[in-house]
Amino acid sequence: MGKENPVEERLHLEKPKAPCREACPAGIDVPRYIRHLREGRFAEALRVIRERIPFPSVCGHACVHPCEQKCARVQLDEAVAIRMLKKVAAERGGDKPVRVSPAPPTGKRVAVVGSGPCGMTAAYTLNALGHRVTVYESLAKPGGMLTYGIPGYRLPDKVVEKEIARIVASGVELVLRRRIVSAEALKKKGFDAVLAATGAWKPLKMGIPGEASRRVIDGIAFLKEVNEGKALTIGTRVVVVGGGNTAIDSSRAARRLGAEVILLYRRTRAEMPAAAEEVAEAAEEGVRIVFLTTPVRIARGKVTCVAMKLGEPGPDGRPVPVPQPGSEHAFAFDILIMAVGQAAEASAVGLPAQRNGAVRVKGSGSSTTKKGIFAAGDAVMGPSSIIEAIAQGRLAAEAIDRFLGGDGLLREEKKRQPAGEPPEAAPRGTMRPVTASISLPKRLTSFAPVERTLGPAAAAAEASRCLSCDWVDYEVTVNELLCKDCGYCREICTMGVFAQSGRFNPAGYLPAVAAHAERCVGCLRCLYICPDFSIAIRQKASGS
Repeated sequence: MGKENPVEERLHLEKPKAPCREACPAGIDVPRYIRHLREGRFAEALRVIRERIPFPSVCGHACVHPCEQKCARVQLDEAVAIRMLKKVAAERGGDKPVRVSPAPPTGKRVAVVGSGPCGMTAAYTLNALGHRVTVYESLAKPGGMLTYGIPGYRLPDKVVEKEIARIVASGVELVLRRRIVSAEALKKKGFDAVLAATGAWKPLKMGIPGEASRRVIDGIAFLKEVNEGKALTIGTRVVVVGGGNTAIDSSRAARRLGAEVILLYRRTRAEMPAAAEEVAEAAEEGVRIVFLTTPVRIARGKVTCVAMKLGEPGPDGRPVPVPQPGSEHAFAFDILIMAVGQAAEASAVGLPAQRNGAVRVKGSGSSTTKKGIFAAGDAVMGPSSIIEAIAQGRLAAEAIDRFLGGDGLLREEKKRQPAGEPPEAAPRGTMRPVTASISLPKRLTSFAPVERTLGPAAAAAEASRCLSCDWVDYEVTVNELLCKDCGYCREICTMGVFAQSGRFNPAGYLPAVAAHAERCVGCLRCLYICPDFSIAIRQKASGS
């Protein structure tokens, strides 16, 4: 496990990756761990995942899997079940830790405020870089939103507890029930650097009449009480407002507490920010979702709403909902759960704030305007995904290490695939397996995990669908003299291989060109529609 040259390491990270790995905020080497799973090497697969994140099981259960959205397999049929395969690796890979050459102690001390995925990832990374790390958490349990914001049917407590325990066992000090109100005060107590990773816990309000009613609670507060196991009295009629994962989780949790649930969302299902599978499962569990509807006032156990119509796209690219005159209607409720978003509070740790209340940092980094104080995760970005928070934690740790005199690089053991033939992928039309779930009656009467994990044989079969995009190159050329620029190649290629040339051919057309041939995965869809292409395989000298 010799140390790698920092310049060589940076060059390695800048090389073109498989699209799934590029899409992963944490840069997990997806094709490499999937090849291990194909051969039944669960421990090796888990080790690859842990090279980049300390929360493999958490992500296996609850990641929003942006990797699957970019999976090249969609060119043939449908994406590889990458998240599920990560869950298989985490459950069957054992407890063998990732092999990282520990850096010698630096004598530097770092305080991390917040024990969510961002803070704990940063702590784990900083500890591996040789610094003494203390994590401060104001609540009784660590984990942040992992512990208090995601119900057990999606992410069991024992999963979070086990992975945090492993981080603590690596040498990180964890102090619970200690609220930090000033990051600068920690610096004065002798810490060489401080990271604010306090999340985004402040509930947003709609600003409508009646919102302050005692029968209206915010989604995060509701889920926190659910996850703490408190006995809640919510009645039999619950209305939830919102379209994100907090709204969906609140709806599904209320169903498990025996209520009939109506979820109100002001746009259509296509615009819902919640994960599509979570929305589908909520509908299966009896949550009634009413689209294109928004509340305008709350009074005496009723929420009055108006119908909406989608207008032109707004600054965020989504169509702006427009109220429709004369469309008022009402829903009765015992409890209304407001889950329209959360915000960060820089003032909670005494740091300068952006307009939206999040911590102000320099540029796109994690340094604040106060020397030696950093911020990352939801505290800077606002509500984001687990994998984004993990990635932010690692980047912040690297920045802090550089501030403390290091180079910000973990000395990970690198393993590359041997030269040779890449494994043959399952044939076109081989679909991903249907994930089994516990029975609907059990889902509605407990917070037991809904999703069952694939067995070894099914996992190996699914892993065989991977196209090994990191191991194989394709040479792509277009006959520019004959191309009539019909645009079909650009339309059917989701990998972005083709672009329009800037020069005319003799026939007067701007022909297609293979502007990004390195993205080709050999699906041959372009050849199926046009004879003016040439594609040849070129195996890389080595794998990932």
